[in-house]
Amino acid sequence: MKIKSVLSMGLVCAGLTVGGFTYINANAKYVGHNSTPTELRGTWYRYEGHNKWDTYKITKKSVKYNGHLLYSTGKDGSKKLFIKKYTKHSGDTFGIRGNGTSYILNGHFKYDYQTTGQYWLSHQKVSGHRVLKNYHQMGQYNVFTKNKVKHNYSYHKDSFKDIGR
Repeated sequence: MKIKSVLSMGLVCAGLTVGGFTYINANAKYVGHNSTPTELRGTWYRYEGHNKWDTYKITKKSVKYNGHLLYSTGKDGSKKLFIKKYTKHSGDTFGIRGNGTSYILNGHFKYDYQTTGQYWLSHQKVSGHRVLKNYHQMGQYNVFTKNKVKHNYSYHKDSFKDIGR
């Protein structure tokens, strides 16, 4: 009986030792090109005035804008969903990719004018929720909220430093 308890105690200690060395990182990281990052998913609104909103609906496999399908994994060509991720250090030499992490939803195109721009979940909050930001050429930053708020938070800025923040 004593040998049995010593043996089981030894197995428990060995299991704890091995378990301590096999640490698993549980952070959610974006790894694919054919599904949208979880941080961007959901329905997003931007107030246009007169009780009208622009709406983005981003799911795992598709992106819709005002009810029209923009990109999907089931489509080909310009409607094909292909996510390209940019981080602080993967930008081009002119720095137009910004200082944080951003995503291009149809990133298989060669030129920026062929895309709908870069998207990121900003640290800025409206009504206690983080906002989705979009930059697409000529300094226009579009800001989308999770709730229908009667205020347009979009702005114009001649700087690329805000991209990804």
